[in-house]
Amino acid sequence: MDLARIGHPRSPRDKENNQSLHIFSVPTDAHYQATGFVQTVVTRCGNNRYKLAFQVEGETVALIAQRKITSMTSNYRIFDALRGGENSKLSKKAGHYIGKLRRDKVSCYTLYDSSREKRQLAAFVYDIPSLVSQVKEGQPPRKMQAVIPKCSPQQGGEGQHSNRLMEHLHNGTWQHHNLVAVQTRPPSWNEGQYQLNFQGRVKNMQLENQMGQTFLQFGKVDDARFHLDFKAPFTALSAFAAALTQFDL
Repeated sequence: MDLARIGHPRSPRDKENNQSLHIFSVPTDAHYQATGFVQTVVTRCGNNRYKLAFQVEGETVALIAQRKITSMTSNYRIFDALRGGENSKLSKKAGHYIGKLRRDKVSCYTLYDSSREKRQLAAFVYDIPSLVSQVKEGQPPRKMQAVIPKCSPQQGGEGQHSNRLMEHLHNGTWQHHNLVAVQTRPPSWNEGQYQLNFQGRVKNMQLENQMGQTFLQFGKVDDARFHLDFKAPFTALSAFAAALTQFDL
């Protein structure tokens, strides 16, 4: 079995056309499951460690994140488990270290790759509700905005790379730099709680563009298990980073 291959084929023709998806690559229709998303599971393993597994023929662990406890700010080192193995040593000197998610300041996160240039792959910003809002509205959900490249840097293409993602997000200039901006879908208030429609998948966050198209869904199944579904322009790595920010708040 190709450990990088994801997505259950929906017909014999789909099976023939199914492609392997790298963790840096933007998925295509051939990678999506019947829900229209790449379906994964994120597991909280204890010891500040998290794993992402593709839901194909069981669950294949593809990414591992280790939170750096000694850091003054949140810092998650991320590793390619398909290359290094699920139980390998997690070190920046290891050949399967691929990047980090860092909280740059309160409620602002940036995803970097492991290159010498430390290229930025995604940026996330949270709007944390005030105490007054929480008292008045119960417990409103946290609002997130994110910006990511339309295609991953490894796939090439003009305008793919910028090390000013947070600046473009704050200034609203992302549209001029081949970037995509998404934000959390606002839930409806129904019978004393906030609700979203996740089509049978247990979720508590959806990220959508300005036209209301959903690109990512994330939510709790139990204390240690979470569903994470995504589609282009998210990659497995940037989707995993979005999930990690949720654990940090």
